[in-house]
Amino acid sequence: MKSRRRLSLVALILIGFSIVIYAQDFSLKGRSEIEFNLGLWGGAKVANTITTTSIRSEAKTSGLAGNLLYAYWLREHFSVTLSVGFLAGEASSTVSTSGLNQHASSVVPVLIGMRFYLADPIPEDAVRPFLSAAVGPYIGSEAKNTALSQEAHSESSIGGRVGAGIDFLLSRNFKLGASAGYNAMSGFETPVGARKNYSGGDFSLGVAYVF
Repeated sequence: MKSRRRLSLVALILIGFSIVIYAQDFSLKGRSEIEFNLGLWGGAKVANTITTTSIRSEAKTSGLAGNLLYAYWLREHFSVTLSVGFLAGEASSTVSTSGLNQHASSVVPVLIGMRFYLADPIPEDAVRPFLSAAVGPYIGSEAKNTALSQEAHSESSIGGRVGAGIDFLLSRNFKLGASAGYNAMSGFETPVGARKNYSGGDFSLGVAYVF
């Protein structure tokens, strides 16, 4: 129920932006943008556990936590993208009679892709739906630190993301957007955190500076 309310609120906000935007020249061909996206549906967990022999604190996140994206428009309806994201992470520490044990892991996708804007937009169009696709390495890293040893490993897996979204151009230099997609990757040889594979869907909102 809460998810439906959030989705309805987001839809109303985006529709409102489309209504208040007046006709302007929003030409994008030959321009660039820096965009920050934050996942809306990512789950998070923070917990503290106290037992007779130890105290454990942990924080977990799943789904798309966010990414930073650069885009360049080759055509009014077509742009190339480069993004660095944060797909999943886990951190924990345990204090016990044997000492302090710490564990941290993360998955970072580095993707090169494109966005294809539908309906062949003209410079005056302020609302622009698009399809997107990107491929690249998903870099997993994990570190463990105990009283007796330190361990760390990292590896990469090839994957990609396909999605769809919509951009709302507020002015020549600022825009808002929403995007939904699916990440698909081959599994890691060794588990990163609790999993070998982090494939899954995402939904995010973004804000960008266009220059």
